[in-house]
Amino acid sequence: MLHSLGRRRNQKKGISPIIATLLLILITIAAGVIVYDYVINFIGNSTQNPGVTQNVIQIEEFCASGTVAVTSCNASTDAYYIVVLNHGPGTIPAGSLVNIYFTDVTTQVSANANCTVGATLPQNTYSCASASWPTGFSVGAHDSVSVKVVDPDGGSATSSSIALA
Repeated sequence: MLHSLGRRRNQKKGISPIIATLLLILITIAAGVIVYDYVINFIGNSTQNPGVTQNVIQIEEFCASGTVAVTSCNASTDAYYIVVLNHGPGTIPAGSLVNIYFTDVTTQVSANANCTVGATLPQNTYSCASASWPTGFSVGAHDSVSVKVVDPDGGSATSSSIALA
């Protein structure tokens, strides 16, 4: 009996060298695909956002005027008035240009404008106002107007309003 157990141990064979080689090649290819995917995603993310943290901003107030000037938001005669709150984490330096994109949802007309930040604002509010709409853009009374504000670092916020009569 002891003699037959010894023979069985000697009769057990592993996988053939060809199958072992194929398995190693498949494992190497799978590892290469995983590394390739990681590197491509890492490079893609670093080129889209090169280590810059975007500010989180919020539009606190947006008023739009149709046929007459807005007087209920900021007691002046502006065509539009926007108050933006910067939640941080960074500051918005003085002199920075903030991009503003308008869309009259009622007529599907779009335009953009810039607002220059007057003072460095760490996690604070700033306002943008103008006595006239951008060239080629007009808003009728009771039109639905949407606005998107984009800070220099790419932080953005959107809002909408019905134009005052």
